[in-house]
Amino acid sequence: MFKINYCDYNHSNPDYDQINRPYGSGDYLFLFFLTPMKIKIGEETIFSKENAFILFPKGTPQEYSAVKKFKNSFLHFSPQDDFTSQYSIPVNQIVYLPNPEVINDILKQIYIEFSLKNMHYVEKVDSLINQLFIDFSRQLQSIPYDFNKDLNIFEQFNKARVEILTHIEKDWTSKSMASLTNLGTSQFYNYYRYFFSRSPKSELLDARIARAKYLLKVNKLPVSQVATLSGFNNLSHFTRYFKKSCGITPLEYSKTL
Repeated sequence: MFKINYCDYNHSNPDYDQINRPYGSGDYLFLFFLTPMKIKIGEETIFSKENAFILFPKGTPQEYSAVKKFKNSFLHFSPQDDFTSQYSIPVNQIVYLPNPEVINDILKQIYIEFSLKNMHYVEKVDSLINQLFIDFSRQLQSIPYDFNKDLNIFEQFNKARVEILTHIEKDWTSKSMASLTNLGTSQFYNYYRYFFSRSPKSELLDARIARAKYLLKVNKLPVSQVATLSGFNNLSHFTRYFKKSCGITPLEYSKTL
């Protein structure tokens, strides 16, 4: 069973704040950094980007600081079993996952249970921490070995990203985007979310809406032409996505300018 000692969710510290515990915190510490951080692991100092995870085992020095903004979710806990072996969880290592928000959502649920302490909250928290590490392990195992270190693949994906976002008028499909990296669709999506913290379709859609707003504002083009130039083959789809993003239809937007 897991015993929770303290936790917080999406907590902000002062800018550039530093945590330094030479002998650890007396328990395990699971961290999710929502902002870029500087972490000392052994004799090495590592700069992490946002959405990074790390698990410090009991007795391990904990030294990390914010590059600027400091925002994190964290969990101090004591386990009864060797859960790191059971779930294949790495320790003292920066990890990035394809869907970090799933893990942070569980941390939020743990924080709520810990704060309210309703009936059977101890059992509920134990269940949630198990769920957290199961989901963490599944995401970790869904990506190729050495996923976190392959800079060559990052460069390949960066080129693919540029190709997609500079040709947003193309009829991009999941398959055609994945073909830029010679990977399967599922693997492509996992890598893309890891490197850029969002899905390729979500980023492409935002880029298309941004172009549409520009064309409506600067070029004063008809809505149907704007839709085509922005990569939308269906006018009703374009109108629906535009309204969802901007709160008004393209035609209404053009009249406000």
